Amino acid sequence: MNTAVIGTLAFIFVLGTAILVHELGHFIAARKFGVLCHEFAIGMGPILWKKRKGETLYTLRAIPIGGYVMMGQDEGERDLIKIGETIGLTLDHAGNVAKIHVSYDEGEVVGQLVSDTDTISRELRLTLEVMGEEVVYPVARECVYIDTKQGREQHIVPTDRRLESKPKRQRLVILAAGAMMNFVLAFVFVVIVGAVLGEPIGSTSQLAAVSSGDPAAEAGLLVGDHIVAIDDTPIHSGEDLVAALNSTDEVLITFERDGQVMEVYVTPEAHRVQEGVYRHLIGVSLVTEREHSIAGTFRYAAAEFRNGFTLIFMTLGMLASGEAGVQDLSGPVGVAYMTTQFATQGMLMLLVFASLININVGIFNLLPLPALDGGHIFFIGIEAIIGKPVNAKLRNAVQIVGFALFMMLFIFTFFNDIFRFFL
Repeated sequence: MNTAVIGTLAFIFVLGTAILVHELGHFIAARKFGVLCHEFAIGMGPILWKKRKGETLYTLRAIPIGGYVMMGQDEGERDLIKIGETIGLTLDHAGNVAKIHVSYDEGEVVGQLVSDTDTISRELRLTLEVMGEEVVYPVARECVYIDTKQGREQHIVPTDRRLESKPKRQRLVILAAGAMMNFVLAFVFVVIVGAVLGEPIGSTSQLAAVSSGDPAAEAGLLVGDHIVAIDDTPIHSGEDLVAALNSTDEVLITFERDGQVMEVYVTPEAHRVQEGVYRHLIGVSLVTEREHSIAGTFRYAAAEFRNGFTLIFMTLGMLASGEAGVQDLSGPVGVAYMTTQFATQGMLMLLVFASLININVGIFNLLPLPALDGGHIFFIGIEAIIGKPVNAKLRNAVQIVGFALFMMLFIFTFFNDIFRFFL
């Protein structure tokens, strides 16, 4: 299997699972609290595949830059059809409206709509002018809008099934659930890696890598060599090696290769770690000694998980301080490129990278920025402070502007990644 195929499959796996669990978190929490979900979508743009199950339409869309759960909300219930439009109704056995046909040539009853669609779902009643007379029909809670020409179907959303009707705590859980699921998946990935590799408990004296051009390579040391001693000091671990290389003086390294004991002289190089602190290196890394245990697996996973958070927050700090700029950010193209690099190193390295991507997605979505989950959570915080919801028009305007800015950022990172990695 060539690198391009491996990279493509790995990218689909890494980004696909991150998006899937994120949206699944929102979906599960919304359903738990009784919010109606019109659509569960993976990807954006044109629909490639769709299937309706119950009141939710499940879709796979063409552009792999995200996904969404379309929940029942106040704005979504307004102006689905206009007052004065001719529609058709299908009634159930109790005389309640079960289906509202936008194509008026369908349905048992045909007439002109008098009540607006928000009233229909809020009050569960529909007023229709039939042959010059206004008739009020009770509406079933499971009533469906059907547009045969457009191939669309959508349930009405009674007031108690709208996101806005839920208590602030429940809305907060629904909005944060996506990021929480990303964090859970990130931890699961590194648990798998820890279970396979084991917990690192130290290092042996065997060379795992020798850097080209560094002193060890110049002296002829090779991967697989076992360092036995430096000068007269026995070497059993990485700690012994670091302690023995305490200056830039030439040392005699005794090593074993293919059962033969050999010697070579090497001069360490000094590398500054911080102001006034140097490490003396010869350009090698050692084979890690590992131990397999349940406790060790989770200790390894916790350390990797913590390191992922530290890395992301360090990056955010650099962006905030100006040490890094927008030009240093990566979009889908950059993620695809890096995914390929990790995939070629094996499945375990890909899982470590996938864990980092999920942590990244989770933290990014919780930032208090418009169009992100964190932006919606921010508005809930404002609502808690002022004692009433933020004006819907203002909120929607901010979200639209935020979405536009993120699309501009997406376009910028797309082309920036192409120039950075391929041109």
